[in-house]
Amino acid sequence: MFRVRQAKAGDVDALLALAHTGNFINLPPFRDAIEGLLSVSDRSFDRVATGAEPPHDHDRTHDNYMLVLESDETSCAGTSAIRGGMIARDHPNLSYQLIKLVRESTLLSKTIHGPKDPADEEDRMIVSGRMEHVYAVLFQDTAGPTELGGNVMRHQLRGRGLGKLLSYSRFHYLKAHPEWFSDRLLVEMMAPIDRYNDGTAFWRHIIRKFINMTYDDADRLSTHKDKREFMYALLPKLVNLSLLDDVVLNSIGKVNAGTRPAAEMLRDVGFADTHRVDPFDGGPHLETRLSQIGALACETRRVVESGGSGTPVDVLVSAQTARLGFAAVRVKASMAGDEGIELSAEASQALGVRAGDQVMVSPLRFVPDRRPTPPIPTINMPEELRRREEDLKGKRLAALSVSDLAKIVQDRLDEINESLKDDNS
Repeated sequence: MFRVRQAKAGDVDALLALAHTGNFINLPPFRDAIEGLLSVSDRSFDRVATGAEPPHDHDRTHDNYMLVLESDETSCAGTSAIRGGMIARDHPNLSYQLIKLVRESTLLSKTIHGPKDPADEEDRMIVSGRMEHVYAVLFQDTAGPTELGGNVMRHQLRGRGLGKLLSYSRFHYLKAHPEWFSDRLLVEMMAPIDRYNDGTAFWRHIIRKFINMTYDDADRLSTHKDKREFMYALLPKLVNLSLLDDVVLNSIGKVNAGTRPAAEMLRDVGFADTHRVDPFDGGPHLETRLSQIGALACETRRVVESGGSGTPVDVLVSAQTARLGFAAVRVKASMAGDEGIELSAEASQALGVRAGDQVMVSPLRFVPDRRPTPPIPTINMPEELRRREEDLKGKRLAALSVSDLAKIVQDRLDEINESLKDDNS
């Protein structure tokens, strides 16, 4: 039986072997780096296990919770992680916010007729003075969301339902201890990376012109808090994407093939696009609120002796014990009344529980809660000029200074950033 459990210091060799099966930015193939991740994870889990409330001045950006997927035959078939809070206080998390700027010419927006009869539809010529340009604006996220990441599984085990166990078990832990996390959950999805051609079209055609290194080197360097300075110094603040080739535009916000199943699972429980993308590869950022996840229903039940009552259903079951810490399994189990669940001896052993112990249960047959993608944030320049007429002293668009335009864009970014904050920030 496969189970997910919190990682331990003794997992370093198994995780190192897993790291060497691919190129994973969140699982570097270096023993000292993995030992460091496990040390932070141990402290994070131990702090929560005390049952105490987080201190008032607690900085969750230092917390990282690593999980491993294992079976009797495989010591580490996969791993996933919860990052308590993205770097925000001294080093805001960076992405590119896509914003649409609408410009309009009053003259060209009028209908202009050809030299013949204006009533003749075939002879009429329409000239539109309305233009929409999409800009990528460097976005500093200071709200400190909780990030779900580090999702890695051995290729040969995919397609066996283990992805849901590895991914969804994190929500059990989050819902059991919401006070330790932000209500806002963020996932940064990997774009289709071309390892033989230096990253992605987004990187090669835009960012590589500002940062003089390979995609892999820049990506690795960006994971070190004390080495991220180059991003703040060198990344372009604003790029007019409308000027770029279609090969670049069509690549923005795409998810690579290996990551697509994970993205679809997250969309099923309410994650949606934000129109923010990774500053290096252009991959999409998906978000939801922990308090709004309803599709993956989590309820507390008590383990009861098996009595063969009810039809077994596909469920995710997790438990927190002193011996194992946090652990989760995917099993067929029968519900006993309103509060009980019948677990097999194998499942109980994997979780470290017995009759009378409390577990968290989520049926895995649920109606997906797919949120529609919100419209891209739009700045209608004619409307902004009218709204700011007093501050701009009646300036026309062409007469706007760079600082005037920058303030309009920054005000919109500030509105977006403010909307992302929650009470736990």
